[in-house]
Amino acid sequence: MFSKILNYTIRIIMISLGLAMITFGVFFSEKLNDSTLVTVMGVVVTLFGIYRLSMYRTQTNRYFNINEGDSEDEDEK
Repeated sequence: MFSKILNYTIRIIMISLGLAMITFGVFFSEKLNDSTLVTVMGVVVTLFGIYRLSMYRTQTNRYFNINEGDSEDEDEK
């Protein structure tokens, strides 16, 4: 249970960091030398976090469905 909470927390922090980079790049562009780089990296980090979160959910669902299927097969035998 702790590993699930830790995984979700890290992935949500990654998405939040990406959104913060986008916000910082857009609203404080005059303070940065290259605000486009910060904004693009924020988009990349956000998309990567969303990808990792969706892949984690898919893999855990697949893992638990496989294990449930195995236990049902053993009960029928």
